[in-house]
Amino acid sequence: MINTSLWLNLAVFISSLAGFICLALASDRQGEFLLHRSASKRERLVFRIIGWPLLALALALCVEGWGASMGVVSWLGWLTMAGAGLAFYLPWWPWQEKKPVRARPAPVAKAGAKDSNTESQEPVVSTAQVPVSISPRNLIFAGSLLAIPVAFLAYLAQLGPAPVFREDALQGQIGPWRFVLAETNAHAPASSGSGPHTKAFQIRFCETCDTDIRSAYLQINKPETKPSPRQAFGGARWTRAVEIAIPPDSKLEHQLWLTVEAKSGDLYHQAFDFQHVSPATAAFIQQSL
Repeated sequence: MINTSLWLNLAVFISSLAGFICLALASDRQGEFLLHRSASKRERLVFRIIGWPLLALALALCVEGWGASMGVVSWLGWLTMAGAGLAFYLPWWPWQEKKPVRARPAPVAKAGAKDSNTESQEPVVSTAQVPVSISPRNLIFAGSLLAIPVAFLAYLAQLGPAPVFREDALQGQIGPWRFVLAETNAHAPASSGSGPHTKAFQIRFCETCDTDIRSAYLQINKPETKPSPRQAFGGARWTRAVEIAIPPDSKLEHQLWLTVEAKSGDLYHQAFDFQHVSPATAAFIQQSL
């Protein structure tokens, strides 16, 4: 299993930005602004045919990577970033064409002057096009706008791999399915006020396994029956997350139990030592004894 988080975000952003650029080229105003000419009907049709599928591709990547609900939210977020970036970037486009220079009107002759040419002259507009030049100010500002998504992607890279992609993640198999189980962070269980402490975990099954799994559960101590929905991992595919309660009377020998329910109704159970999955939780339970 490889870490696809950074590359997935990068692919969604590039697809969204490329789609918006194609749609901008297909429009009248932005297309003429970028191309320095009016695009033909055939070119506009081609740009639309390319632009809309690119936006649909970004949506498909988000849904595939984060599920239906989070995928749509992520897609809208990346569309907002790509669209706003492009909208702010266009006015500072370094290679934009200069407008024709309007010459000052000639002075009008005074009344009663002996000059034979007494009629006022019309303002003269120069039709000569000023060569396209790159303004240093526009270039710097445009580069700054381009640096925003690059900086965001660099921030994602500094966050490191997701918990299920870390080297300390527990890899195993339950029933016919391979999985990776990991604590969300290395901190001790967090206090929830008046209730018991809680600890967050993530699990990821193999890509071909999700279609056969109905739900997965995580709890302390062996379940007598089917675990409650409060202990179920959220999500139906890829990385799933859950936050479980740590009862005050927990002991290390109770272990951490994973339950997976197949779509056929079969239940599979597997136990893990706290030290192997979450050393911080093991230390917390040991101190609470």
